[in-house]
Amino acid sequence: MTARLSPDASARLAALAAAADDDEGEDAEPSALSLIKSVPGNVSLESMLAEIAKLDAVRAARLPDGVFAGVAPKVIAAWRARATVEAPSHLRSHPRPLMLTLLAALVYERQREITDTLADLLISTVHRIGARAERKVTQELVAEFRKVAGCREEAA
Repeated sequence: MTARLSPDASARLAALAAAADDDEGEDAEPSALSLIKSVPGNVSLESMLAEIAKLDAVRAARLPDGVFAGVAPKVIAAWRARATVEAPSHLRSHPRPLMLTLLAALVYERQREITDTLADLLISTVHRIGARAERKVTQELVAEFRKVAGCREEAA
């Protein structure tokens, strides 16, 4: 599998594990690896921007097309799951080919997931905007109706 990676792609994947710390503090900027592993938040502009940052981090690895051609999806999913739960120091302790395979599977799968998440967040945001607009229009119509109804009661 690692033979399908260019030396540049291999170096970028290895840099993901090298730059990650096991004990990132609350105030510390998260590493690209921990950002890639993180789960999306609730529907908001902030979570949308966080997902875009994740997608940028994943795309920065620039995996070659077809890197997992001929590999069963279950195998890729197993590698990805293993990379997700392992601490950066544990990933770094593996032989280089295994570390690169696990990281490539993680990046490959997360790119698809993050893209799907961004689409879901966009759809949810559009629905939320539509619901707010509908509520506002309804409130305005009710307010206008009350004004008209108030005029009739005063005339009677």
